Amino acid sequence: MTGDSVFEKRKNRAMAIMEGRGMWPSIYAPPCHIFLWRLGIHVPPPPFSTFWTNFFSFAVVYTPFWGIVMWFIFWKSQGATLLYAATSTLIAGLVFGVIMAAFQEWRKRANHLPAWEKL
Repeated sequence: MTGDSVFEKRKNRAMAIMEGRGMWPSIYAPPCHIFLWRLGIHVPPPPFSTFWTNFFSFAVVYTPFWGIVMWFIFWKSQGATLLYAATSTLIAGLVFGVIMAAFQEWRKRANHLPAWEKL
């Protein structure tokens, strides 16, 4: 069995468990994870991931997207410096990553989900 098929089987079992427990798809398959899966990155669904995996997954995808959007919508017209934009973007990404990782950790406990390795 290849690593891809093992991952897909675990992911499908995890999705079925979470769907069966009434979890929202936006919680167990958020856009940033769908993006990572389409890139071929084998990251477990957020409630089955570790805190640090969730932190990096959310922060790495959210940070550049948020920075680009903010630049073109607000900062460019306000004359913001590149240093200000980069610092604000990095801080927002770190905060978002921590909040989302903590939220997913709470969802894992609240739904009594098994460990990823046991799927």
